[in-house]
Amino acid sequence: MVRQQMDLTWHYVEKWAREKPDSEALVFGDQRLTWQQFQHEMDLAAKAFLAAGVEPGQCVAMLAMARTEFAVTYMAAAKVGALWLGLTPKHTLDELRYQIADSRPAVLIAVRSYLDKDLGETLRALAAEFDFLKRVIVIGEPIDGAVGYARFVRAERPELAEALQRRAGRVQPDDPMLVMYTSGSTGKPKGVVHTHRSIIANIRRELEYFHMNEADRALLHFPINHVAADVEIGFATIMGGGTLVFLDRFDPGESLRIIQQEKITVLGQIPVMFLLQFKDPGFFTTDFSSVRAFIWAGAAAPKIMMDLLGHVCSQTGATMITGYGSTEVCGFVTYTRPGDDRDTLMRTAGGVAEPFELRIVDSERRELPDGEIGEIAVRGPFLMQGYLNRPADTAAVIDAQGWYYTGDLASRDARGYITIAGRISEMFKTGGENVYPREIEELLESHDKVLFAAVVAVPDALYQEVGWAYVMPMPGQTVTGEALEALCRAKMANYKVPKRFFIRELLPMLGSGKVDKLALKQEIAAGAGNGKQ
Repeated sequence: MVRQQMDLTWHYVEKWAREKPDSEALVFGDQRLTWQQFQHEMDLAAKAFLAAGVEPGQCVAMLAMARTEFAVTYMAAAKVGALWLGLTPKHTLDELRYQIADSRPAVLIAVRSYLDKDLGETLRALAAEFDFLKRVIVIGEPIDGAVGYARFVRAERPELAEALQRRAGRVQPDDPMLVMYTSGSTGKPKGVVHTHRSIIANIRRELEYFHMNEADRALLHFPINHVAADVEIGFATIMGGGTLVFLDRFDPGESLRIIQQEKITVLGQIPVMFLLQFKDPGFFTTDFSSVRAFIWAGAAAPKIMMDLLGHVCSQTGATMITGYGSTEVCGFVTYTRPGDDRDTLMRTAGGVAEPFELRIVDSERRELPDGEIGEIAVRGPFLMQGYLNRPADTAAVIDAQGWYYTGDLASRDARGYITIAGRISEMFKTGGENVYPREIEELLESHDKVLFAAVVAVPDALYQEVGWAYVMPMPGQTVTGEALEALCRAKMANYKVPKRFFIRELLPMLGSGKVDKLALKQEIAAGAGNGKQ
């Protein structure tokens, strides 16, 4: 029997299947599932997991991109008390090996091919290496020893209906249901475990601050190992009762076509996605009249993005929203508000969403006054249960009072809005003075000809460390190190001015849309060419 209170994630699939069974829930290419069909597919998948021997607390993994089977198996795994893991075909075999060895899934569901890549050899290697895999289920042509998705997952199995009801009835809100691996920019990736409670608590606030409802249509083109897919867009649309439109890759032109064709109302992306769409000729002929909210996170918005989105919003009445969050808090914990001006949207990440709590602390974890830069600490029901198989790492970042210390630096203003200053690991001392790279990067990105900038610390015999600046110009534009140095000297203290400037047509990027500073540091350490000064 379904609980009256919506305290488990799959309850929302059942809720909307009852309330609007024939309304569109999931769209992928020509495939369109109503809420009633979504619930039916979810229950078939849940019974398939029972037939495969999946026990409560075990992991179900999926190697694919955003598509209907993602939402179906994600909710089905939750219903049988399993932990769901998304894997991306973009990862190498070694990267997949690491996450599978760490999470030990009982079942692996995988696409046979992605774009032009046949994953058959990858699947054979994984199936042969890990004997804890009870089933390998393939969307497409199965490999030897595996079974096809349509044959196995879509079998009716009426004899398991009561077993599914019993299993679902034992699932509790604080049971783990999702694991997402961090980027691993400061070491081996860690599996972040979330519960039904933490996900629902976060999305309850997100629906309020994004003003999402059952009339919304959201585009999802993030990889399914990303918090945007699993929570911020994917589950938020399910919980809100809207329509989730999938694209199994980010293609600027195709995404623009789908926005217009499917009348997308909520468009959440990282800044680099918007920038790539701007470069597509179709951007300027796309009908954005259905979009009521442009949302971004992961990195600050460059000037050109604000210019172009601001123009669209002035024509359509859409709003722009940004905020701050992380995988460990399963999405946003701060939001800008309607009516915030352009400078606020560019420079801040908004204020904390009540009843969540946020404070800025020093190295001793003492709260700092407004205006001072320190580490962001947050507390609330959105918080991860912990890092999978890493109790010491969990204890290092979550204290006895439930505060999570993020490793991100920021200051807070009188409104309670935060301005991100970077990661603690990025801050460096030069001549005894603290330098926050994000402050310098923001100044460099304010230049009309600069798209992205990254400042990294480099060892120095005299000053201990100094900053080197890597700059990516706007497409078709040219900028010199001399001009950028003059800008810095005019606007900030001498010790903050980078000692060297390198101009590059392209900078290495992370999946979050931020510049990959680790890659730059590795180049410097290896003595590789640093580009054009």
